[in-house]
Amino acid sequence: MTEAQTRPIRQLKAPHAVLLEEPRDGVPQTSEMLFGETFALLAEEGGWLKAENRTDGHVGWLPPGTTVGKPVAPTHRVVGPRSNLHPAPAHKAVPVGTLSFGSAVTVDATDDNGYGGWCRLDTGLWVFGKHLEPVAKPKNKEPVETAARFLGTPYVWGGRSGFGIDCSGLVQVALGAAGIVTHHSSGMQRNDESIGPMISTDGQGVEYRRGDVVFFPGHVGLMLDGASLLHATVFTMSVTIEPLANVAARAEAITGVRRPAL
Repeated sequence: MTEAQTRPIRQLKAPHAVLLEEPRDGVPQTSEMLFGETFALLAEEGGWLKAENRTDGHVGWLPPGTTVGKPVAPTHRVVGPRSNLHPAPAHKAVPVGTLSFGSAVTVDATDDNGYGGWCRLDTGLWVFGKHLEPVAKPKNKEPVETAARFLGTPYVWGGRSGFGIDCSGLVQVALGAAGIVTHHSSGMQRNDESIGPMISTDGQGVEYRRGDVVFFPGHVGLMLDGASLLHATVFTMSVTIEPLANVAARAEAITGVRRPAL
């Protein structure tokens, strides 16, 4: 039994929260948690919470004041890059918060107003129904389709949400939506056989297909087609599409290609 399995389980009740590598301000963000994700509480130190995200096993420190609570079973997940939280089921009701793609919510009522309906969450706030899908719905087996929803999203080191995302976060989210759970680290993803077989260790002679996961030194992206890479990059500080040849030239090497078996 792991340390996490013996610890209390809590759920994030804030729209999102950073995970830091140490329990103090000014240190790098290593990952991020989304509304509705649960974590094992490993330790507490001066208001800081050491958390192991049960989505991907990532361990980090949640800052003091992060809103958490006892887990509630989700009924739906957010499927748009972002969706606003409204105090009433009306588009003119000023939003009081925003959820990211992948957030897990619990719907306790609906209001069919002729525009696709609004859903009231157990928090008392409302989300537009077309921005949600039931958690029981089969996973989307098209990772590139999911990743493309993040086009233009700002690059944020350690991010994995519609508020900001990094290269491995984008790949993790896209694969996760297809049912493949992997790490929030390009190096660990490269070694993760659960993603799919390694079809090349240097990219030479590969006939690239849509969805291939391409690795570079400290970087990763998804092939949009046979020639273009969809990735989150500091080159544009955003999620963008570029010719694979251009990215490989900047990186000076391709270190691996995995082909997800979906």
